[in-house]
Amino acid sequence: MAALAAALLLLAACDRAFGDVAGPQLVVEGWIDSGRFPVVMLSRTVPITDDYQSTENLAASVERWARVAVSDGEREVVLVGMANESYFPPYAYTTSELRGVAGRTYRLTVDCPNGTHAEAVTTIPEPAAIDSIVFEPAPGADTLRQLYAYVGGNRAGGDRYRVFTQVLGSPYGYRPAYLGLATGDMLPSDGRMPANRGRLNMEHDFTPYFAVGDTVMVKLARIDDDAYQFWRGYEDMMELSRNPLFPVTANLHSNVSGALGYWFGYGSAFGSVIISR
Repeated sequence: MAALAAALLLLAACDRAFGDVAGPQLVVEGWIDSGRFPVVMLSRTVPITDDYQSTENLAASVERWARVAVSDGEREVVLVGMANESYFPPYAYTTSELRGVAGRTYRLTVDCPNGTHAEAVTTIPEPAAIDSIVFEPAPGADTLRQLYAYVGGNRAGGDRYRVFTQVLGSPYGYRPAYLGLATGDMLPSDGRMPANRGRLNMEHDFTPYFAVGDTVMVKLARIDDDAYQFWRGYEDMMELSRNPLFPVTANLHSNVSGALGYWFGYGSAFGSVIISR
């Protein structure tokens, strides 16, 4: 999810002219996978102006001193913030005292030193299943491969799925796979979904394919409607933000009260494959 923090920061004043700059707003990026620990990243929006702003300066917008807590209805656990190079910007709140459980509801609360308060609620869906992960030669490229994940288990038309991928050894952890979003009624009968490389908003030369020799880790998540709306808007933003004729003029869908961003529960399955010839 490394790319998303930067993408959200860049939406700071999309609905305003450069001369009418909004004040900084809190951005929450948080999730809890079934069987895994919660992760929350906090930052402040960066106003869009005529002045050049380097992405290297985004670290100054990270919120490092908030009280971040997650409750499962029985107990509340305070998350610890620390430097973490797996994310961008490289700082995240987490805990090893609470694991996600499918069907359970989790409330996130955030309290910042300046008095900002935000909260959100999510429920983890039943986990998805990965039947297999396969790769095929990419068109016109001898050393590149296209990856697919096959959704297994019981699939209903109203189910929603999100694929994330990560190349072992690459920075920023799991990234949302390019075109890796679908509903159950969009899937073919065999459940095949693209498991492409994720795109960073700052990348100019992008390929959705993986190279021979890559070890690729895949996360297939069953998601709820809030998450589907957010990721649908995210994919549109990644495409349209590069098109001067169709600029992005709205913030992404949010289920957080008091801030921008999201707090999602993922019913997740994990797998990996080594790309070979």
